[in-house]
Amino acid sequence: MTGILRTRLMDALAALFNVLALNLMLLIFSLPIVTLPASIAAATQALERWRRDGEDAVVREFLAAFRAQWATRTALVGVPLAAAALGVIEVRHFVVGAGAANRLALGFGSVALLVTASALGYVFLLAARGPASDTAAGTAADIAAGTAGDGPRAAEFWTLCIRLGIRNILVTGPLFLLEIAGSAALASIDPPLLLLGLPVLALQLMRLTADLGLRRDGRQGGLASRRS
Repeated sequence: MTGILRTRLMDALAALFNVLALNLMLLIFSLPIVTLPASIAAATQALERWRRDGEDAVVREFLAAFRAQWATRTALVGVPLAAAALGVIEVRHFVVGAGAANRLALGFGSVALLVTASALGYVFLLAARGPASDTAAGTAADIAAGTAGDGPRAAEFWTLCIRLGIRNILVTGPLFLLEIAGSAALASIDPPLLLLGLPVLALQLMRLTADLGLRRDGRQGGLASRRS
């Protein structure tokens, strides 16, 4: 019994060390700002390999993923991140304004921000994955794996992620918003939480939420194919 408890304790400590180490790598590699998208994709890939393959050398996985096609990952993840940031700025601008025009702009901006936020989790996960199944999600992962700076295929990848976000907007959309807003609020209230694993925790929650949406989309696709 004591041996089992000791083994579980060691496993828990090892998992905690991996989380903190991966979190530190994510923060360090995100400091130049322009490397933030590639860092997010690399951290998501390390988390995915840890869950899927039991590969717990997360720092090594992060570095390998960051070096591999970092320019492509920067474009794939950076554009949606920039769109989300611009959406937040616009919503904050129009929310303090008065008049019908401001309210109309606030409505359109809020809807656009909701759609963008609903697609972000799929962008993070699929940009970090390799080729997958022949579902829409698999197609998006295939495109992400072979984009190599190809503008039309990058646009196709973003379009598929937006479609996934819209199809699951009532299920995963609120979860993504809660994860993003909650993480931002916690970081602003207590910045040291950034060093204690908050960024990796937020990425892990978004990865799980996106995976839920992909499974749900796959089940719906299977039902539609059987009906046809």
